[in-house]
Amino acid sequence: MANLIKATIKSALLIQAWYRRYKARLEMKKRCTWNIFQNLEYAKENDQIELFNFFVALLKHYQHGSPSIRSTSILTKSSLIDESEDQNVKLSEDPNYVGPQLKFPLIAKDVNNLIDLFRKKKNNQLDAKNVNRLLTEAISRLKRLPNINQASTVLSKQITIVGDLHGKLDDLLVILYKNGLPCAENPYVFNGDFVDRGKKSMEVFLLLIAFFLAFPGGVYLNRGNHEDSVMNGRYGFTKEVVLKYGNNAEALLKTIDEVYSWLPLGTIINNAIFVVHGGISDKTNLNTIKSLNREKWYRNIY
Repeated sequence: MANLIKATIKSALLIQAWYRRYKARLEMKKRCTWNIFQNLEYAKENDQIELFNFFVALLKHYQHGSPSIRSTSILTKSSLIDESEDQNVKLSEDPNYVGPQLKFPLIAKDVNNLIDLFRKKKNNQLDAKNVNRLLTEAISRLKRLPNINQASTVLSKQITIVGDLHGKLDDLLVILYKNGLPCAENPYVFNGDFVDRGKKSMEVFLLLIAFFLAFPGGVYLNRGNHEDSVMNGRYGFTKEVVLKYGNNAEALLKTIDEVYSWLPLGTIINNAIFVVHGGISDKTNLNTIKSLNREKWYRNIY
C-alpha cells in the first residue's frame, strides 16, 4: 500500500512537472511571436521617425548659417499639398452640401446625426466648414486639460478602453453598438492611433472629437504615435484628407495638427491604472509627463 502511494505521488509530480514545462514553452512561444509581430509592426514607423529627426537636426544646423532656409514644417507636409509662404488659406464652401450643420455645445442628437451621415454610402462627408468648427471647438476644450486625464469608475463601475482604431469606422460602430454611446455612466478611453491605414480615418477622428465635446466626463482621448503629421504623411491620413477636402485640405491639416498637440498623453483610472499608448518603461515618471509642454511641438512646427 505504501509503495502504491509513493508511486502515485511520484506520478503526480512527474505530470505536474511536465505540465509546467509545457505551459512555460507555450508562454515563451507567445512572447516570442508577440515580439516578432511588434518588431515587424513598428520597424517602418521607427525608421520614419529616425529619418525625420535626422532631417530636423540637419535643417537646424544649416539654419545658423543660412537664415533663408525655411522652418521644419516642410518635413511634416505631404508632397500632395502645395506650400506657400505665409499664405492664409480660406475654407471654400460646398454649395451641394446637405449634411448637418453643427452648433455648440454639441448634444447626443448631433452625434447621432454624424453617425447617420457617415453610415451613408453616398454624400457621407461632413463639409470643411463644419469640420473646422468641430476641430476649433475641440482645441478650446483640450487646452484646459492636463497632460494626464483622471478617470473614475465611481459612477459607472466600469470603463471601456479602445486602442488603435486606425480609421476603421465599422469597428468603432460595432463597439458603440455593443457598449452604447459614451456618457458619464458609460465612459470610454480612446487610447491613441485614431487615424492612418484605414479608409475612414477622418470619420473616426471626427466622431471621437464629437464624443469628447458632447459627453463631458464620458470620453478620454490619449495621444498615440499616429496623432502626428509625419506619420500621417507616410501612412495615409494626409492623403485621405487631401482626396476628401481638396483645396481645404491644407488648412484642415494644420488645425488637425493643433488638435494633436493638445491631446492628453495618458489617462489614470481610479488613481491606480495608467493607460498610455505605446506602453511604459522602468524610467517612466508621471511627474515628468505632467510637466511637459504639449503646445511646444505645434509651435516649433508652425
